[in-house]
Amino acid sequence: MTLLLGLGIIGSRSADQLIAAGHPLKTWNRTAKDRPETTPDLAEAASQADVILCYLRDDQAVREVFSQIKDHLNEGKTFINHATIDPETTLWLERHCKAAGGNFLDAPFTGSREAAACGSLVYYVAGDRDLLEEHRPLLDVTSREIIYLGQPPAATVVKITTNLATASAIQALTEALEISRRHGVDPRAWHDAAKFNGCYAPVMGMKIPTLLENDFTPHFSTENMAKDTNYAIQLADSAGITADLNHLTWARLFEAEMRDASEDFSATIRQHQSTDLELEEDVEISCSRIRLKGPDAERYLNGQVTNDVRLTEDGRIIDACILDAKGKLQFYVHIHREEEDFIVQGPIDLAKEIYARLDKYLIADDVELIDESQDETAYLIVANETRRIIDGVPRWPNELFAGILPPEAGVEEKSISYTKGCYTGQEVISRMKRAGKTNRHLVKLALDKPLIPTKAKLLIEGQEAGFITSVASHIEQGEVALGYRYRKYSEADGFDVASPSSGTIIGKAFLR
Repeated sequence: MTLLLGLGIIGSRSADQLIAAGHPLKTWNRTAKDRPETTPDLAEAASQADVILCYLRDDQAVREVFSQIKDHLNEGKTFINHATIDPETTLWLERHCKAAGGNFLDAPFTGSREAAACGSLVYYVAGDRDLLEEHRPLLDVTSREIIYLGQPPAATVVKITTNLATASAIQALTEALEISRRHGVDPRAWHDAAKFNGCYAPVMGMKIPTLLENDFTPHFSTENMAKDTNYAIQLADSAGITADLNHLTWARLFEAEMRDASEDFSATIRQHQSTDLELEEDVEISCSRIRLKGPDAERYLNGQVTNDVRLTEDGRIIDACILDAKGKLQFYVHIHREEEDFIVQGPIDLAKEIYARLDKYLIADDVELIDESQDETAYLIVANETRRIIDGVPRWPNELFAGILPPEAGVEEKSISYTKGCYTGQEVISRMKRAGKTNRHLVKLALDKPLIPTKAKLLIEGQEAGFITSVASHIEQGEVALGYRYRKYSEADGFDVASPSSGTIIGKAFLR
């Protein structure tokens, strides 16, 4: 029996192909899917499977799910990873598979939803060649080509770098189309002319027709391409390469992701379709949504968060922090009322963790917790990324991350009440307010060049003085960023900027 993990755009269609070909198949997804072959019992399915096919989204998901099933990967079983992940995770999978007595193939794919729907993906494969030949009949069902590349993580590296080339090509294409359009050239005429130019590539033929119609139905989502481009940046850094184009491509994908992460990655063209390269309206992104209801809901929630939830009585949405006992941030959330209930919203990928934290101290209180994070109404309105950085507004997880102290991020005014009563971490926050000092503080920065990566270090005479958390480009203000400056260097207003991996000086930063 074969177990397929991950029923996204590609995984679900590959599952359809395997079922149609008569392969005994079980599927599993992190969120419930209404499919007859889908099982809710991951461990049991893994124990029964001879082959496990992984189509999960990223390295975090792969590591999380693999850790739950690794004990079932005994001798004779094979784990085939089709997910695009970082090379380190690929090698981690290989080590753990071998340690358990199982086998491993590094086998990411190239191909869109149409290719998956007709079983014509292309697999890049690294691992034991005999093992590949053993499983070739299974892989042939969902692919038209299998390219052998040697030993892991070679296939992962090829997948990441070819995706980078594709993303960069589309970025160049969207710029060329928009420059030509603004100079009076019809985009369709440009397409006809480009067909005879050396620049023309198959990906252009795929994307231009949909770009002309502003059709961004996802064949490969902006979210996934941004993820893969970030992997490419990490690869370049580890190789000691200053890959300027990598960073620019990632920055544009990140801006598109903030608009709508689910759109096709060619939606980067939207950045050119506004006169100031900014979104004029807010956008909706998925978020976690936890409902608290019951007669004790107000009192209980007030004891868990830093702000006074009674402020929501007039219909307001308030910000609040959920802290640990040392006053360090666990979650940054937004709270509002729906009739007598309270709704707590935060990052979608932290839904389970937020629920667990709110449930942790719920003992004798008459409160019901309901996780509505998969409900279609679970959205949070956010402003565009460039405007956020210019205004110095922190967000999760860039500036608001686990372990930060709220006063360091400058959010105490809108997220902390110093009069409402006790909550977890209150003593630390109160002492910090009285002292008026923090070990680091969020600052707004101007950069001397684009392409500066997040997590880049701020240096003063070779000593680390802080780090960059967010970057963006603005047509008038140039290259802007947010970052943290350490208290020791609180008087400094200019910094060297160093690569987060190699430590090489790559630019300058100044307070703005």
